[in-house]
Amino acid sequence: MAVNEKDPTERGRAAVLMRMVGSYWTGKQRVFAWALGLMLLVLILASVKLQAVINAWNARFFDALEKRAQADIAPLLWQLAGYVVLAGLIMMLTVLVRMSLMVQLRRWITTAIYTHWLDTRSYVRLDRDAKGAETPEFRIADDVRLALDQLADLAVGFFTSLLLAITFFEVLARVGGSFRLEAFGGITIPAYFLVGAIVYALIVSGLTSILGWPLIASIQRKNHLEGTFRYELMKVREEASVIAASGKEAQRADKLAASLEELVRQWQKVLLWQSQVLGVASSNAVLVGMVPVILAIPKYMTGELTLGAVMQLATAFVQVLMALNWIVDNFVRFAEFRASANRVGELVMAMDGLGPDDAGDAVAPAGAGARETVV
Repeated sequence: MAVNEKDPTERGRAAVLMRMVGSYWTGKQRVFAWALGLMLLVLILASVKLQAVINAWNARFFDALEKRAQADIAPLLWQLAGYVVLAGLIMMLTVLVRMSLMVQLRRWITTAIYTHWLDTRSYVRLDRDAKGAETPEFRIADDVRLALDQLADLAVGFFTSLLLAITFFEVLARVGGSFRLEAFGGITIPAYFLVGAIVYALIVSGLTSILGWPLIASIQRKNHLEGTFRYELMKVREEASVIAASGKEAQRADKLAASLEELVRQWQKVLLWQSQVLGVASSNAVLVGMVPVILAIPKYMTGELTLGAVMQLATAFVQVLMALNWIVDNFVRFAEFRASANRVGELVMAMDGLGPDDAGDAVAPAGAGARETVV
């Protein structure tokens, strides 16, 4: 079949990979897949619950410090030691289960793609310069790995952030209470800590999105050039006898130098956009710890808030901002995922000349059969 030359949207290319990910949860391996998924869910819930418990501990501990209640401090420190050990254990198990799930998913999708690549004889009939068929080896081996690794981290991080936001929204609204602005005619702001967190998060997330969106295309181009450079190196080894016999080492060196130079220029573009995103994230990391304390000053000075309540609010504020600013902390990772997912989707679509709405479904059956032989 002829290769589809239409350039689909980025969303369409990435959706091809996502449909293949969906097939992993419905195949014959679904029992094992769902078992890992449920284990991961339980660990995430345990982690969020532990964060809520530690938040309440903060209030008790700093209230004890404020009252100089020495008899209460030692038991609280022993509780903290237990929380630290439990947090480490939960994190260790979470990483183990998440990485196991990612590795199994990678095996499923990689097997599906290379099986389809061979069964359709795409390795023969697709020219390496055709749209989506450039450096297929890099796409199958590296882009699949990069996309799925980022996808696993993003999915776990997003779900954890969502649960943290829901948990600590209530803390901010309940403990922080409302605030009356006498200077503005006695206007009362309900749950003003929560309102402050949302406004702050919208500002930082919006700025990050504006500065970082071009990063996706830059990373995708960089990954393409990485594959091209690797291909040129591979050709030198494959054609070693011809190059040696004709004495064309200098020509090949020039070709490698040109390919490497283009790759370096693209890396410089990636670094420019990435530095802007990380700059916003770094500034946010410095400021985020001080914002809740500043908001608490008026009520603390009037005695409406104890020191323990201030520290509890500060911890909850940071947790909510981490959840709401999830895009700030993960924009680079999201860009890496989209870039690699787009490249995988392009290859799948190029195999049969399919559009983005058909390509993922076309590969899944082949992958399912291949997966059963691997396990």
